[in-house]
Amino acid sequence: GKGVYKTSSPSDYFDIFIDLKGISELYEIQVLAAALKVGAAVTLSNLIDLLLANKSKSTNFEDLADHILKVANVAIRNVGSWAGNLMLTHEHSDFPSDVFTVMAAAGATVSIANASGSSSFSLWDFLDLEMSYSVIVSMTIPFAGPGNIFRSFKIMPRAQNAHAYVNAAFSMEVDPSYTVRGTPVLVFGGIDQYAVSAVNTAASLQDKGLLDPNTLKGALAALQQELVPDTPPAAASVQYRKSLALSLFYKYYLACIVDDISPRVKSAAVPYKRPISQGVQTYSSLPSNYPVTQPMPKLSSALQASGEAQFTTDIPPYPQELAAAFVITTQGNARISSINVDLIKGMPGYVNVVTAADIPPGGQNNFMTLPGNGFFPEPIFATDFSDYAGQAAALVLADTQEYANAIARAVVVGYEDVRKPILTIQDAIAAQSFYPFPGPQQVLSVGDAPAAIAASAHIFEGEISCGTQYHFHMETHTTVCLPEDQGYTVYSSTQWTDLTQSAVATVLGIPVSSVDVRVKRLGGAYGAKITRGHQAAAACALGACLTRRPVRMHMDIDTNMQMVGKRFPFYAQFKVGCTSDGLINGIKMTLYNDSGCSNNDNSIMLAVQSLDNAYNVPNWLVTPISCKTNTCSNTFCRSPGTLPGIFIMESLVDYVAKSLGLDVEQVKRANLYQLGQTTPIGIPLNYCNIRGLWDQLNTSAGVERRKADILVYNQANRWRKRGLSVVPLKFGLDWNNSPFTVLVSVYATDGTVAITHGGVEVGQGIDTKVAQVAARTLGVPLDMIVIKPSNSLTNPNGASTGGSTTSELACLGVLNACNELKSRLTPVQQAMGNPSWVELVQKCYAAGVDLSSKQHTYLITDYQFAYYAYGVTCTETEVDVLTGETQVLRVDILYDCGESINPEIDVGQVEGAFVMGLGYWMTERVVYDPSSGQLLTHNTWEYKPPSSQDIPIDFRVELLKNAPNPLGILRSKACGEPPQCMSCSVLFAIKRAIESARAEIQQQQVFGLSGPATVEAIQQTCMVDPSQFIF
Repeated sequence: GKGVYKTSSPSDYFDIFIDLKGISELYEIQVLAAALKVGAAVTLSNLIDLLLANKSKSTNFEDLADHILKVANVAIRNVGSWAGNLMLTHEHSDFPSDVFTVMAAAGATVSIANASGSSSFSLWDFLDLEMSYSVIVSMTIPFAGPGNIFRSFKIMPRAQNAHAYVNAAFSMEVDPSYTVRGTPVLVFGGIDQYAVSAVNTAASLQDKGLLDPNTLKGALAALQQELVPDTPPAAASVQYRKSLALSLFYKYYLACIVDDISPRVKSAAVPYKRPISQGVQTYSSLPSNYPVTQPMPKLSSALQASGEAQFTTDIPPYPQELAAAFVITTQGNARISSINVDLIKGMPGYVNVVTAADIPPGGQNNFMTLPGNGFFPEPIFATDFSDYAGQAAALVLADTQEYANAIARAVVVGYEDVRKPILTIQDAIAAQSFYPFPGPQQVLSVGDAPAAIAASAHIFEGEISCGTQYHFHMETHTTVCLPEDQGYTVYSSTQWTDLTQSAVATVLGIPVSSVDVRVKRLGGAYGAKITRGHQAAAACALGACLTRRPVRMHMDIDTNMQMVGKRFPFYAQFKVGCTSDGLINGIKMTLYNDSGCSNNDNSIMLAVQSLDNAYNVPNWLVTPISCKTNTCSNTFCRSPGTLPGIFIMESLVDYVAKSLGLDVEQVKRANLYQLGQTTPIGIPLNYCNIRGLWDQLNTSAGVERRKADILVYNQANRWRKRGLSVVPLKFGLDWNNSPFTVLVSVYATDGTVAITHGGVEVGQGIDTKVAQVAARTLGVPLDMIVIKPSNSLTNPNGASTGGSTTSELACLGVLNACNELKSRLTPVQQAMGNPSWVELVQKCYAAGVDLSSKQHTYLITDYQFAYYAYGVTCTETEVDVLTGETQVLRVDILYDCGESINPEIDVGQVEGAFVMGLGYWMTERVVYDPSSGQLLTHNTWEYKPPSSQDIPIDFRVELLKNAPNPLGILRSKACGEPPQCMSCSVLFAIKRAIESARAEIQQQQVFGLSGPATVEAIQQTCMVDPSQFIF
């Protein structure tokens, strides 16, 4: 169970380890006359196969197999045994074992052996056994007869590979007259520490007729009394888990009498079978421009898929290399009284502990240092005060990363003057904990919003919020720092080599020129490695300075999630005035965001500048306020500011339409920008095609027909509801003040070309696009071009890779460099006639022509945004009202990518951005301990990004054809971030489904749905009440 209980190790409990593969008895399988007997070492995957192979002998075996398929993932099921799963719940009362729940309901027993012999026990008795010097030998699963009705359920934060909020399994003998014979077995997990058996409810069902409504009513009343959920800190709420347990029992009850129930409730009795996902990708290209516009995989895709691509942590170890791990605080908003390292000095692998006191003379305890960028200081190590739980206080150096991590966890940090941490925007508002920026000068005032609102036919007020999001890059923050004779070489997983270089030089008090930063590629970033990675680099450099040994850090995910900033949460209070047709006259808004313990990287003004989204509103008054909280300093995350800004505007337009009783899509269409109008920040829309895109998608996606079909479906189904939403997009791309340097070198020996550019390959395909542009411009085959790692020598003073524009700017630099090379080669080429590329290069070399070109790009455009990207997305969802589970049935995206440099990469960016958004709006919930401020959702056990069964079942992406961007580089448009801003369409589609569910109980008041809309939030917003449970 180390994947779940990471702070413990088997060696903490056991002195002797035995390889079970050598004990054949633990793998024995016997098909008995009335049961299946399975050895303890049989894996979960093999158990599934055994159950399915013998399903003709027992009516419940297929259900058991289906449930075990929901345990973990294929890789874990292939190695993990069912007995190991049971032992986890035996040793850890908080482990929600699916194997225990379903096998207890099935009446399984386990055989336990020790030196005294072996005995058989029920699973309930097994929980109370002292298992020291004992071992599980086998499990016996009795066959269920034809009168047995067995069902099991597992409700999770996402569709797969997650532990349950609540799991349940029910078994009941029912005769042909639907009378219960004997005592049913009703088992629930996720209610209390261990699974519970609802014995009182089961007794109330004995010998009762299931077709009698009073039987259901009585059982539900008994169950309400019997189930008393506990309150684990990171669990779903008591209200949800109790409601969910009652709902699952209701589903089971309906399944028992499925042939005699109303068709409107039948969908609650029939398990949903998700079909295999499918997709359509549509785009155009220009063969005459190839390899530019040519669809092709990334140049490194084969290496990445095979695991051969080298990332920072894959760099082979250096002699005498040390591993580093941060010691982080466990209490926020408190003074640090001590850092006790006495207990760790004797631990295996220990070398040293580094604190701020070890910074050399002239160095600074600050990793946010770059002239002209307006950064506020942020300490590498907390000294006397812990701003937030998870803040770095020291650095452990050890022989291996595993030792370093273990030692870091063992360091005890003491606290005094502990105050209740401020953890949310609402906490900050109550405490008036705000930053001075933004201030009055940042208020957006256009026209006269108060007057326009007052003069409007309708005035509405509301509020909406959206939470934070962990970047969940596959590669955590990693650094390798080498002390060398002329300074330090730093290999860092950074999006910004310049700031990494500055941070290392600052902490050591050495010239910036003494630091060489190199980065080949990143295993994902999404903005987290623009400013946050420099802390790790600076700390490792300090360790290397003190020991004169190479230092490597590969941050574990728990530390990464607790220590490093995430997406800014937002909260808006709005007042809007509109006409009876839904045309918006004016908006007044107070917009809050949560900056955390520092106001660096603040994206609130990006939110303000994108609030209009695709809608023309003549009057605005927006007051932005940034909150100071005791959480980590939040940072850039894909579409920073813009994603929440667009969601808030979509929520406002949705609120207007629903308040007026109008069709939401009609109100959106009426308010869309038209060509030639001007945005609130003064940018004329001279190339605005949003209305055409809207109409094209509405036609291609069959929006009106599908809305009618959904209405029919919802009328026919009480407990499953569908919804559809269409969301437009206007996204500004900013090129300003982003310096990048490109170096293109042609080698005379064979004519091959090497390029290094200022951007960083983070998975967005920048290296491939650069190579395509170079090949096209120089007229050479693509395989003659190689992209070298980015570094601080050839790209000094460069900007960060981010904002979706780096690929464009790098391509511009390469285009200019290659054109400069061509201008040098052309006279020689003309004199030669029609030489081959290699002949031309060698002739130029012989003539002393410079075969390399360095280009520096630094653009200043007339307006803040060089151009706007537009798109429209339609999403259809289906919600299980009783549980809150949601299926994304279909997504249609139409995105204007201009003349895509590589449509295959760009389609992937569109899909990836949208799916990352699905996680933000549906599954990625963050929970803090209210007393300490510790992040409780700090690993994959509690934090759930979307998985393969959470993506759309039908995913259709089209890049707008024949749409060259007259303002773009090579007529293209960026695509890394903009499509994510349309992912909120899934939340509004869910909201439509919830509205249908609430209409069933005459709860039709207008409401806002904040993000994330988790399964809990959805079910609770549907206002499910057991009194509604009828058949």
